[in-house]
Amino acid sequence: MSIINGQTPEELLKEVAHRAFAEGYVDIDFTVYMGDGETEGNILVQGDKFVLEAAGMKTWFDGKTQWTYVEANEEVSVSEPSAEELQALNPYAWMSLYEQGYELKYGETAVPEVRKVIMTTTIPREEMQSIVLMIHETGLYPVRVSMASRGGLDVTVIDINRYEVKKQPLSDSAFVFNKADYPGVEVIDLR
Repeated sequence: MSIINGQTPEELLKEVAHRAFAEGYVDIDFTVYMGDGETEGNILVQGDKFVLEAAGMKTWFDGKTQWTYVEANEEVSVSEPSAEELQALNPYAWMSLYEQGYELKYGETAVPEVRKVIMTTTIPREEMQSIVLMIHETGLYPVRVSMASRGGLDVTVIDINRYEVKKQPLSDSAFVFNKADYPGVEVIDLR
């Protein structure tokens, strides 16, 4: 078990999540680098709920139901995503994966105020083989997330460009698609 300053990687991730959600929500601007492209976006996260805007799409998740609005198609898909599907959208879902079959250890980093947490799956056929979280040590927030799928061919990197903890919680309705705000949009229920 690796320990830095008396703290295990698991304890660090718990502290990061607690700081973010103890009083409100987090508002994050990010850039995702996948394959040969990049996308900028924003996500509001409060516990297991989020609102994500990126690449001409807006996704609301209230903890059970997900609504994905695709602007170009003028349609909203409604679903109840699996835990694996949520990991692809919510950065805080990655930080709790150590509870579900991942080993954690600290790695070396050239930046003094950043801790590197390496998560490696212990499940043989798990699609997501490793996740590397770069955590700002004093601010207690992620600055970069790197993910490698099975075989290491698909690598995704997410840079956190802006990270703010908001003290006032959002209402539950902020995480639900409101049809009145999108008149004429077709709703496709996939549940």
